[in-house]
Amino acid sequence: MTAPATYIPDILEEHVEELAFLWGQRRGAVRSPRYTVRAFFHLEERLAAHLQGVLAVGGEALPLLEDTLREGDPLSTFAAAYALLHHADATATGRVLDAFARAKGGGLAALRDALCHGPAGSLLPQLQAMIHGTPLERAVAAAEIFAFHSKVPINEQRVLRFLNDEDAAVRTGGWRLAGYLGMRLDPKSYAAGLRDDAVVRRAALHAAAWAGEPAILTVTRKLADAPSLEHFDALELLAILGAPDDLARFATIGRSDALGPARFRLLGSYGNPALIDLLLDGMRIPDPAAAVAAGAAFTKMTGADVTSTTVVRTAAEAPADEFEAEFQDEVALPDPELARRHWEKARARLERAARLCRGVDVAGPITPEEFALLDMESRWEASLRARFNGVWSGSPLRLERFPQPRR
Repeated sequence: MTAPATYIPDILEEHVEELAFLWGQRRGAVRSPRYTVRAFFHLEERLAAHLQGVLAVGGEALPLLEDTLREGDPLSTFAAAYALLHHADATATGRVLDAFARAKGGGLAALRDALCHGPAGSLLPQLQAMIHGTPLERAVAAAEIFAFHSKVPINEQRVLRFLNDEDAAVRTGGWRLAGYLGMRLDPKSYAAGLRDDAVVRRAALHAAAWAGEPAILTVTRKLADAPSLEHFDALELLAILGAPDDLARFATIGRSDALGPARFRLLGSYGNPALIDLLLDGMRIPDPAAAVAAGAAFTKMTGADVTSTTVVRTAAEAPADEFEAEFQDEVALPDPELARRHWEKARARLERAARLCRGVDVAGPITPEEFALLDMESRWEASLRARFNGVWSGSPLRLERFPQPRR
């Protein structure tokens, strides 16, 4: 690309900084209930615009990008690597591969993301070779990148090598890879994953769900019979995948003080309108966190915004001084009466739904127009449920790729 005769270095640096910042936002937005589809696409458009701002400078941007690649901040590392890959220059892409071959920890994860989502096709032979090498932290990252770009299969023995490693980060990556591939493993592997630490266990649960492993419902239902925050990820998965027969379990969960405010989030994901009264009652709880969670679940199910004008601090304890008070989170409480009035008007239309989300019954097939009404978290949940039930052949790769296809 031919660079202009002059450019403003500060503006170039701003483009790189915004690319880093917005990627952090996008990474969280993929599964966020606070992002509508329109807002998510707008975020991606902003990312693309800042990338073009960097590329418009041509080769003049390379020194800044190479310096940023060495900074150590993961989001900055991602921004620099992602832009370098788009330069379609062997030297620039080689810099990214060299950095990947040396990186560890957060830097390695950032470079993995850049190579997953950037134009890394020319690097696939080198990445494929790294899958078979060491350290396994890099090998599993290379395998994830390869899964994003190639239909060449990664065999089960390779995945098991990662799952049996002593490093929890490698095991987590191995389960994430199994989820990307939709690979169903032997029961002993799942049993080991579910006995692992919390991060690995969550990855194992979701890998089993993406593979359509029916036994995962048996496991999550057993844990739901004695609900605890320790097993919240399993309860969340049951909320996403569970059947109408699980209604009594979630009625119990909705009254479980042991789960705290998080219990209302589970009710929102399960979506049975028979639980609406628990949410209406929850909005009246004096604890702001519980009331807000109940209101958010009501909105997730009905699509109705019931936020009030009352704003409160969320800290459980009083701040030590005025300075600390300035940094407490503030939240707007829901309006229970507004919610009750909305439900009275909508009840006849919505109460027969098997699984309610944004005012749509998502228990069965839904139209593209209805799917477009869902927030990003709900879209993810609907896709996982469809894959688990065998009515969609996609995977997390389809949901994570940047940019997302416009429907």
